[in-house]
Amino acid sequence: MFRRKVNGLLFLFSLIGGAAGFAAGEVLLNRQEGSMSNILLMACYFGLLGLLTGLMCLLAEMISPQLNGHGWRLRYASTGWKLLVPAAFIMLLAAGALFQTVYGMGLGGRKPAEDIVLVIDKSSSMNETDPGRESVRAAEELINRMDAGKRAAVVLFNEQPELLQPLTNLTTQAEKDQVNTRLDGYTPNGQTDIARALTLALTQLDSVSSGRKGMVILISDGYSEVQVEQAVQPFRQKGIAIHTVGMNATSKDATHLLKQLADETQGSYHRIDNATEISGVFTKIYELNRGWHLMGERSGTDEGSYYYLTLRILFLALLGALMGLSLGIIFDNRHLAKSFTIGGAVAGMLAGALLEAWMRMGVAPAFGRLLADLTLAAVLALSTLLIPIKEPGSQTGSNSLYRSGKNPSGGLGKVQNGSGSFDRR
Repeated sequence: MFRRKVNGLLFLFSLIGGAAGFAAGEVLLNRQEGSMSNILLMACYFGLLGLLTGLMCLLAEMISPQLNGHGWRLRYASTGWKLLVPAAFIMLLAAGALFQTVYGMGLGGRKPAEDIVLVIDKSSSMNETDPGRESVRAAEELINRMDAGKRAAVVLFNEQPELLQPLTNLTTQAEKDQVNTRLDGYTPNGQTDIARALTLALTQLDSVSSGRKGMVILISDGYSEVQVEQAVQPFRQKGIAIHTVGMNATSKDATHLLKQLADETQGSYHRIDNATEISGVFTKIYELNRGWHLMGERSGTDEGSYYYLTLRILFLALLGALMGLSLGIIFDNRHLAKSFTIGGAVAGMLAGALLEAWMRMGVAPAFGRLLADLTLAAVLALSTLLIPIKEPGSQTGSNSLYRSGKNPSGGLGKVQNGSGSFDRR
């Protein structure tokens, strides 16, 4: 006989495990995003989430064995501890790496920028809006964190643009230091001419890019007359995004111009209220164009891509199913494994849809991950309400995934443990 039931303590502990997994994942993202490969990053993220959620579910069932019964706790809970790491951590670790590999392959047509031109306003007004020259420090930090194989150029501009650093390889730290040294020697002066600065940036990309994907990051606190359509047309034709950063003193007209330049080229616009925020904005722009991961934002034309939307929901559904299967393995109950696997797939699908919707809002990505992780943990714990499990006393066969033994007379057999699982005596 099958029956729908739920362990309330397991539900509570699963939520705690999901929250702990989220916290561990955020520490990992904050410290390693940008320096660790996205494949390893997502492998560790989902491995930790699976391990902590599985650990809390195992503790809950040991304290209150509502699903497996007291016989399981007395005889086989120790086996659950042995299976916890391989089932809940290693399996999710491998799956996270595999799914991130596929997600990051760019099969939907997306290609990360390989050549980046930094276009920095050096007009006299920057003496007031950026007195500490945070824009220079931000540019230096960005150059230092760029992956090997990227190329960077620097254009400074007032009414006359200057190619401070031609597009160059950034394979070694010495090459990065060379670019940074050039950034330290200018003094803000003059007026603003954004159109001429963009023309020089495009010329630099055209001259040496050789089919590589390009991107422009422009920061300014001023306004100048720009024929927007004429200025952005060549960028659109070549698929080059212009990401713009407006300083706190930017006028309404300047803000509108910077937004237009970004929107018309599928770039992004960022307004900052304090010069100290420039470094964080530069890093965000770079990371969004460096390579996306399953728990992060997307940008540009692929922000609303149905391909990546479908892929994210599908992979989170599969990860949820594997988390459910891991619980079935830990509890050594094939009916629970079925229930948790199906419920986990539903949980992952809901979590993926929720994460996708939240990321499109572009607000507090970490909170979106929290909602997704808690949704995954909550629905997974309630799986036994969705899919009925075998009641104690049913004699239709063993619930065990792997246990076997001999009956008292010496013949092979299964003996009910009074819990909905059948064990050896």
